[in-house]
Amino acid sequence: MRLTAQWTDSYPVLEFWFIWSDKLGLPEYPTVYITLGGEKAMTIREQVEDASFLAQNGRHVGALTTLMLAVAASSRRTFPKGTKSREKPKEEMSDREAFTLFLGGRIRKILFGDFGAPDEGTSGISVGFRQAQHDVAVVLYKYYRCELVHDGELPEDVEFSAAKQPSAGLNISNRGLQVSISTGNKMVLDHGWIDLLREAVTNARCNGTEFGIQHFDLVLMPGIDEPTFLASLVEKYETSPGRVQILKHAVRKLSPESITSAAGDAIAKGFSALVHSQEINGGAITGLRSHGFTNDQGVLLQRGIELLREIASRYRLVAAS
Repeated sequence: MRLTAQWTDSYPVLEFWFIWSDKLGLPEYPTVYITLGGEKAMTIREQVEDASFLAQNGRHVGALTTLMLAVAASSRRTFPKGTKSREKPKEEMSDREAFTLFLGGRIRKILFGDFGAPDEGTSGISVGFRQAQHDVAVVLYKYYRCELVHDGELPEDVEFSAAKQPSAGLNISNRGLQVSISTGNKMVLDHGWIDLLREAVTNARCNGTEFGIQHFDLVLMPGIDEPTFLASLVEKYETSPGRVQILKHAVRKLSPESITSAAGDAIAKGFSALVHSQEINGGAITGLRSHGFTNDQGVLLQRGIELLREIASRYRLVAAS
């Protein structure tokens, strides 16, 4: 380790250089600045920006490590210290539980949509490793985050690779993101996870103010009981609660006001934009098509337009607090 000191225009800084393990292929770990003064700690946005810079310059393990810090900080915005544990309600939620609940829910939402489900929870991806099944959020916490932060390197049977993994692996893509996982004698995640983790942090509701992103909620009109209303739609259209939730998500993205005031072809055009961006993914379209709401290409049919309008008529869009 080399320690030097420097003085900026406004405050003194200690500059630390850590020599990274040759095993990870990094000759030097990025500079870590520790301010000797009243400067604020690094923000989550700065961590994401640093991770992007590292990835662009081939420092993928450094980018992963930095994003793990951003995920951990985001998880504590969602579940502040003192939050009661869901696993052990009489105790406070641990850093591990907060991390995995936050990240698991974000992974599920990004890769699968999972319309209508809570923002936090499991990822929906279970992988076998070391003779046990693990949610991938637990894998990221236990075998990547903890090993990198505490030991500065990955275990011998855990890797972070540039290449998409072969047939033994699991490959998942959605909304322009693609990740792979391979298990067996080794656990291998590919560099696509950097983009997914960056998306998970940047577009998390808890970080909206920091990244300048406004999030919105669908709020029912006064006097309407949501379970009763949604159940009536399921019965009227002879469909499933899940399909109604998919179209409810489309209403939130397009806004109730735009749907109730637009012609049918304009509504269909807006819905097609959601399909093209994979906001409404292929799995969702398969479900909607089988009940006559869309065609094979995801184009909204008259039956789908009618249900969208009916949902939109009972909700309004409100900025999330």
